This record gives sequence, structure tokens and C-alpha cells, in this order.
Amino acid sequence: MVKKVPEGGYQDIFNYSPATILVMDVDAPFYTILDVNEAYLNATNSTREELVGKSVFGAFPANPTDEVSQNIERTIFSFEQAIQTKKSHTMYNYRYDIPVRGTAQFEERWWTTTNTPILDERGEVVYFIHSPANVTELIKLGEREKAGVEALKNQRKQLYSTFMQAPVGIAIFKGPDYVVELINPPLGELYGQTPDGMMGKPVFEVLTHAKGLGFEELLDDVRLTGKPFRGHGLSAPIYRNGKLETVYLDFVYEPFREDDGAISGVIAIATEVTEQVYARQQLEEAEERARLAVDAVGLGTFDLSLLTGEMITSKQFANIFGYDEPVSRHGYVKVFHPADLESRKKAHEAALKTGRLLYEARVLWPDKSTHWVRVEGKVYYDTGGKAIRILGTLLDITGQKKAKEALAESEQLLRSITSAAPTTLWMTDEYGLITYVNQTWVDWTGMPIEAHIGTKWTGHIIEEDKENATEKFENALLNRSMYEVEFRINHIDGTTHWCVANGRPQYRRDGRFSGYIGACVDITEQKYMQQQKDDFIGIASHELKTPVTSLKAYTQVLERMLQKKGDIREAEMIGRMDGQLNRLTSLIGDLLDVTKFNSGKLQFNNQEYDFNTILDELLEDLQRTTTKHTIVKKLVPAGLIHGDKERIGQVITNLVTNAIKYSPHSDKIIVYTNIDSDEITLCVQDFGIGIAKKNLNMVFEQFYRVSGEMQHTFPGLGLGLNISSEIIKREGGRIWVTSEEGKGSTFCFALPIANRNK
Repeated sequence: MVKKVPEGGYQDIFNYSPATILVMDVDAPFYTILDVNEAYLNATNSTREELVGKSVFGAFPANPTDEVSQNIERTIFSFEQAIQTKKSHTMYNYRYDIPVRGTAQFEERWWTTTNTPILDERGEVVYFIHSPANVTELIKLGEREKAGVEALKNQRKQLYSTFMQAPVGIAIFKGPDYVVELINPPLGELYGQTPDGMMGKPVFEVLTHAKGLGFEELLDDVRLTGKPFRGHGLSAPIYRNGKLETVYLDFVYEPFREDDGAISGVIAIATEVTEQVYARQQLEEAEERARLAVDAVGLGTFDLSLLTGEMITSKQFANIFGYDEPVSRHGYVKVFHPADLESRKKAHEAALKTGRLLYEARVLWPDKSTHWVRVEGKVYYDTGGKAIRILGTLLDITGQKKAKEALAESEQLLRSITSAAPTTLWMTDEYGLITYVNQTWVDWTGMPIEAHIGTKWTGHIIEEDKENATEKFENALLNRSMYEVEFRINHIDGTTHWCVANGRPQYRRDGRFSGYIGACVDITEQKYMQQQKDDFIGIASHELKTPVTSLKAYTQVLERMLQKKGDIREAEMIGRMDGQLNRLTSLIGDLLDVTKFNSGKLQFNNQEYDFNTILDELLEDLQRTTTKHTIVKKLVPAGLIHGDKERIGQVITNLVTNAIKYSPHSDKIIVYTNIDSDEITLCVQDFGIGIAKKNLNMVFEQFYRVSGEMQHTFPGLGLGLNISSEIIKREGGRIWVTSEEGKGSTFCFALPIANRNK
């Protein structure tokens, strides 16, 4: 017998069913709620009073913030489909938010809803059952899963992008053959390959030059044991830029694990550190050189911690303090001379402010000897500006101290000597500026030393001589040559004094010019004596010239008279007498020329003349004066010379007659000329007695004569070459001599050529 549901039982089933059920009228567009069970009330957070008898859309209005789900439209569509088709209609996973009672807020809800029509006996829909299932959690779970999958994709994409853009080289090698599964551009560039050219290939088939060097064993060990390998600054061969290079790498081999933890390959991460390795090697070499240099110069080093007071020193540092081995800081401090402890303390206090430690002090060795030391150091600070450390050096300067004292004593002695010297002593720097004069110059001028420093020394030279003295000094400075000049100064005694200044260029040990050291001698007395001598010679020459001229005239008359009488022998003797008078006349002429030169009264009649014409005439006349010597001419066309032809002829005559006189055992004199730029040079070469090398610089001085036994063999006053030198200089030329004793001499002079460009 089938048991029947008791009356009212269906109502209980409806009310307590776990499925959410809403009974609705078909009175569109209101769709009034006829009944609702407990499950629906719980699902929608509603009460029966809030729903029954109300329009479903009044009880559950649309969420104004939800503009995309169109939940009202979709619900009405489902209602209409159920009523029109008289069949159940289901909507899956659509959003219909429910209001939070008592607020203006809505709670997001997702539903799968079935609308089932209920028919009467005639088959007409009288109402329908609306049964929604809350699928909000399922929807959100799906969204989270979808978001997770998308995030995973993005993460993988980002990871790949990071992998490819990483500044270090990264690759994944798979399997025992280490096939390149992934490689980024930096590692490809490091290998000298493109990533595409390596993908899918065993790495050692591409990098054949790396085979057999131990890298295969390293990879095998990581893949088989799972233990990473890290290499720092290891050398590796790399073929790039068309050649095989040795580079240095920092690299890591990590095992590559699959999702199940199995190791299927190796991750390689590499960075080239060639420059860093080279830099480190250079730094080590530099440090070693520095250490050797420090040891070589006897420097001790120290490292003082200002936080702990601990000090680390080198052995050389300890040796300078008189110890065989390094000791504690206290051991060093206690051997400082008591009188220097305060200055040492102040130096350390000042160092904390300035950042530099520097002081000199005495230390007392165990053997009671005293030594001077110089301490230098640099202070280091932390980020807060607190001094934490001093690094520095120590040098034994005992020898320097003694040398300095000795130098000071020597300088004082030298200053005393130079101050007492009757000669002025002076010094300049490399720019020609006076840096020192001794007391003698101060005494001459009556001005303090500072009044002469720099360029002020010329202020005491009289105006007529100042320009010449300055110009000669500037030329000497420019050419780094010897300096010599005569000038007059206004002496403190109110008179004018003559001085001759000499200077020699000085050079440092490295060869650089450092200035001049020179002297200045008062030659006033010599000048007066020279003037008296010149006056005497001038007067004597004039006094001798008149009687000699008369005597020569009488001699010539007497010679002609004897020749007429037939007294030939007597006439020859008178002729020889006339020759000696000619010689005497020449000597008197030389004396007169010298006095005129010294007084500046020698006259020059300058004009343009053909040099070779005058030279030919002179040499022809001179050839007649000798029967033993042949004058050989080697002349080039010379053109016009501007000057005094008589004076130049006097020079040529002097040089040729000297050549004849001083080559008694040869039979040839060579006279040759050549042209260089705008100068013509004439040389007279003999093959006679020659001149000693030590005397070459004196041959153009007044009264210079051949010395020794030859002095009486070749008579003369020694004025000819001096006069010749002065004439050539006055004509703007140069004169010089080359000679070898016993083999002959060559005297030359050079003169400017007039209108050479024409």
C-alpha cells in the first residue's frame, strides 16, 4: 500500500526544500511573487514580508553600478520563454546582484536559474516556479583560475623578456649533449655567436674550440649530482672578431629541474670580467711596485684604527724606531723625545679636522742615539663624518736634517765669502730675472738688494750704455750663450765707473736651463791705464811719423844720387834702409789705427765696389812681394760689396803677408772664396808653423805675438790681426781662424753681399 503525503505535507516539502524556489504570477510586466521558501529567503537575505505580494523587480531592483550584465532584460526574456513555450527555461551563469537590506549597497551574485511553468486543467500557464541556484563562488573561482592562468602566462612572458634582456649571459642546456634550449643575446655575444645560430644544437658542436678543456666534466657533475658550480675569473677561449681570444669569466652552472624535480639539464649564467681581471692584475702589480718603491726609499707604513687604537706597521716602520720587529702602538709612542710629544699631539688633533697628518719629531733608539722622523698620513671618515682610520708613512730624515744644517752653514759661509769679495756676483732664473746680488754690488750702487731683483739691475747703468748691455744679455739668454759686456755705472762715490760683466749659463741635472751665474768687475783703473796708453801711443806715433817721413824722403834722394854716381853697392844699402823705413811706417800706421779704434775715431769711406776686381789687384801686387811663394787663387763670382774697399784691402793684405811670413818652409798660399746665402767668405790658407789650440782664442787680441822661441823669428807688434778683426766687425762681418800646430793655418772672414736679391 502506497503511503500518501499527509495534507499540508507538500507545503512542508516546499518550505524546507534546500533548493531555492520562488512561485511567481504570470502578470507581466509585474511578475508578482506568490510564495517563497526558506532556502530562497536565506539565499537572498530577505524576509517573506519583503517579498510576497511584491513585484519581483520591485523586490530585486537592478544594481545601478552594473551597466553591462543586463540582468533585468535577460530575466524577463527567460520568464517569457517559459510562459510562451510552456516548458522550463534555464539561464546559466548570469549576474543579478541582490540588495543589502537597510542600505543602498548591492551584493554581487551569480546565478543559474530555471523557470518552470505550472499548467491548469486546460493547459494554460497559471503561474511558474522560479528556482535560482547561487553559483557566485563557482564563477569567482573560475575567474580566479582564469586570472591565475593569465597571470602565469604574463609571468612567463615577463620572465622570458627578463631572461632575454638580462645584462648577464644566460642559457639552458638540455640533456647529456647539452643542447641549447634557450640562450639570450648577451651570452651569444660573449660566445661570438647569434642565439638563433645556437638554438637546438649541442653547445660544444658550436663552440668546438672549448672542447676538451674541462667544461664538459663541470656540466656533467652539475647535471648528475645537482650541485651547482661557481667559477670566478676563470680563463676561457672565445672565438670572436675573427680570431681566438682568451677571456676571463665569472660563471655559474645550476641544475635545471623539471616540475617533478628531475634534473634534465644545466642553467648557465656567465659574465665577462676580462677588464676587471686585467685591472686587478695591474693593481696587484702597481701595489707590488709601490711596496718595492716604499722599501727602496726606506719608507715605513702604518695603519692606525682610531676606534680601537690598534696600529699595524711594516717592519721598516719598526726599524726606523729602532726595533727589529713591529711592536704595539704604545711601544712606538714611548720612544718619542719628550720635548716633541706635545707637537706630536697637536699634529694628531689638527689631522682630525684637516684630514692630513704631518709632523717631524725625534725618536730615541735603545742605543741612546737620536733620530729624526717625518710622519705623514691621511685620515679616513665614516658616512657620519667620524674619523675612524689613519693610513700613512714614516721616513727617517736624520741624514736630511744633518745635510740641511750643513747646507745652512755652507750657505752662511758662502754668503760671508761673497759679501767680502771685491767682485760683484749675481744670479738669474731661467727667464733672465736677477735673483741674487752680493753685498759688493749693493756697496757700489748704494741701494738695498731688493732694489736690484728682477729687471731693476739696469737702473744703475748710465743711459748711453744701458741699451747695449740689455740687448747683449737678451741675445745671450735667447741663445743660452756666454754673456760679456762692458758698461758704466753711477757709483755711490758720485763718479762714473767702468765695469765688465760676465755670465755663464747654468743647467739642472735633467739638462734644463736654470739661468745664469756671473760676476761683474770694476775695470775703471784699467780703462784709465788703457786710455793713457792709447794717448801715449797716439802722441808717439804722430811725433815719429814726421821725422820718419822726412828720413824716408832723404833716403830716396840719396839712393838716386848714388845710382847716378855709379855707386851701386852703396845705393843697394840705401834701398834696404828704405825698406826698413817702409816697415817702420807700417808699424806706426798700425799704432795709429789702434788708437783710432779705441777712441772711435777711425774713419770708414763706405761705397759699393766689385769684390773680385779689388781682390785680383791686391793679390797681383802681393805676388810681386815674394819670389818663394805662389799665391793660388780659387775665386767664385762675388758681385758688389758695400763697405770701405781700402780697409777691406788692408785686411786681405794683412792676412796674405802673415801667411807668407809664418810659412817659411812652404811655397804655396791658397786664397779661395765661396758664397753662402747673402755672404761672401774669403779664406787664406798657409802651410806654415800653425797655432797651438790653446792660443786660437787670443790671436785677434792687441799685441798678441807668437810665443816662445818663435817670438824673435817673426818680428812685429801683434796689432795686424786685431786691426783686421775690428775692421771686419765694423763692416758687419765675421772673422775666424782654424789651425793645427806644425801644419798651417786658415784665416777667414765673411761679409754681406750688397743687393744680392737683384
